[in-house]
Amino acid sequence: MELFVVPKNTEKYNVFDKKDRRIYKITRKRFGKSWTLHDASDYALYSMLQTGSGKKPSFKIEFNDAPFMIITCKSIYLDPSLECEGQGQKFVIKSRDRMNFELLKNGTKVGSITTEKQTNNEQKYFIEIEDKAFDDYIPLFAVCVDKCFSGLNK
Repeated sequence: MELFVVPKNTEKYNVFDKKDRRIYKITRKRFGKSWTLHDASDYALYSMLQTGSGKKPSFKIEFNDAPFMIITCKSIYLDPSLECEGQGQKFVIKSRDRMNFELLKNGTKVGSITTEKQTNNEQKYFIEIEDKAFDDYIPLFAVCVDKCFSGLNK
């Protein structure tokens, strides 16, 4: 599966498939550092809250108001990586250059997240993932990558 996550201002992300159809949107709630993932029919699927800030932010994904997954930034400069744990799964998102990330699920590579610059100097994210490993919350990984590493890549 191939997805494009395109930031729109600082309030919204649109997620497109390779046929250029919008299949998800991620919107920021009015107050705080909380985001909601909506499907194409605008049904709220997951919410994500930034729980830590500073050099190593952390995030919490919730499903039906219950904790679903914890995402922690392990390193920003040396071996940039994020760890995502929850529901008996462990994802690791790691890179060498803060632009091209490998997506590992339980130690096996299942995809990648690639950062691309747009003409307006903003960044968009290309997610390529195996169909068996895909789930609706995967686009939130690109938002985490954006929040952790985009300021360093400009």
